[in-house]
Amino acid sequence: MIAVHLDQIKTCNFLSSFFFCMVVIMITVCYGATNPNDLKILNDFRKGLQNPELLKWPENGVGDPCGNPRWPYVYCNGDRVTQIQSKNLGLKGSLPQNLNQLTELQNLGLQRNNLSGALPSFNGLSKLEYAFLDYNEFDTLPFDFFKAPTSIRILTLEMNPCLNATTGWSFPMDLKDSLQLTNLSLVHCNLVGPLPDFLGTLPQLLNLRLSHNKISGQIPNSFGQSPIQVLWLNNQEGEGMSGSTDVIASMTFLKQLWLHGNKFNGEIPQNIGDLTSLKEINLNGNQLVGLIPESMANMNLDKVDLSNNMLMGPIPRFKAATKLSYGSNFFCQNQPGIQCAAQVNALIDFLHNLNYPSILSSEWSGNDPCGGNWIGLSCNQNSEVSVINLPRRNLSGTLSPSIAKLNSLVKIMLAHNNISGRVPSNFTELKSLSLLDLSYNNIEPPLPKFNDGVKVVIVGNPLFADQHGKSPPPKPTPEHMAAGVVQRSNNGLKRSK
Repeated sequence: MIAVHLDQIKTCNFLSSFFFCMVVIMITVCYGATNPNDLKILNDFRKGLQNPELLKWPENGVGDPCGNPRWPYVYCNGDRVTQIQSKNLGLKGSLPQNLNQLTELQNLGLQRNNLSGALPSFNGLSKLEYAFLDYNEFDTLPFDFFKAPTSIRILTLEMNPCLNATTGWSFPMDLKDSLQLTNLSLVHCNLVGPLPDFLGTLPQLLNLRLSHNKISGQIPNSFGQSPIQVLWLNNQEGEGMSGSTDVIASMTFLKQLWLHGNKFNGEIPQNIGDLTSLKEINLNGNQLVGLIPESMANMNLDKVDLSNNMLMGPIPRFKAATKLSYGSNFFCQNQPGIQCAAQVNALIDFLHNLNYPSILSSEWSGNDPCGGNWIGLSCNQNSEVSVINLPRRNLSGTLSPSIAKLNSLVKIMLAHNNISGRVPSNFTELKSLSLLDLSYNNIEPPLPKFNDGVKVVIVGNPLFADQHGKSPPPKPTPEHMAAGVVQRSNNGLKRSK
């Protein structure tokens, strides 16, 4: 039976045109009725709510979702539902599991309600472009949730903290086919595990917000070629994210970068100044070491937060940052633009070549190595560093030529570490040096030519074999026994007796 609305009949009578009346009725018949299955799914949606009256959908058969009068919050193309926009209504209840049968659905806006229970699968929603499910209380994510909507442009599940509460959920590989995806927001929704490489290869991805989850591991190298403009990886629970931030310097489209509240380590990339679009960077609460790059200070940044790291050296004057935070680090000065003392600069270079070991970076702070508790250093009565004594500190890296600037050095003792490379040739300029103990490292020959009065101890360095190709003895004796002391003579190396 075809129902004709009374107001349409009245309109026909009023115009006294039977032909016009029939046209109106035909339009109503062809385009007013909703696809029966779409109508069923909408009614299932209503039945799953505890407060369906908030939708203002009629229950007595009056009106039609795609007809006249149209149901609130529902949009159609012909007889098919293409949008449901019921955000911020305070809806309570669950979604129908047959929602994915709305095969013409393009836009689903259910954000900022109190919806709970299991999310339906999106497998079958091949035309879905926008899905706003944030700020609800969903607790289950089906395994094939991301299966079909390769047309998706914006997907947000943020602020659903109980999703798969027991085990969490990791990035589904199905997302790698979403080549139209521009915005992905999964803030605080119990996401676990490492970031997949494919996130850095999505050609349209501009906004990636993943804060307050349990993501671990490093930022994939694939991010270096990504078009991402907004990247939120901050405040990961548990192990947190870690590793180097070097890849960030290649993300030339970045405008906003939040990495705070993790365990990122290493230095801030020296070429971070290449990010000419970057306006905000937050690195607070990590384990970053070294100097603030001068290229960062010259950027046109609006907001910078470098607090609570292990950064050293001077604080540069930032060119444009209106909001700048840098507290709780190990800077030599408290104010921007003031340089470190010459001794401090030389020692910071020494740490740089040794990859900024945390045991030293956390203790070598301030601007006076002789006035504080700088581990492994001793000074003479003129407040000049005279001894570097750091055996068995698990140091790795190479020796910095900057040490030669510490003219007062008498002894350098670095035995039983993992230091490699050659001894810098300018170490011979240390006129007061009497002992250079590099035993049991991985130092490479040749040694520079020291004065006869300098004892150079290289026992236990495998690359310094004797003429018959035999390595030195495996263990040193106390006081580096005379057999382990190598002295420089005019004729080259010789063992003292």
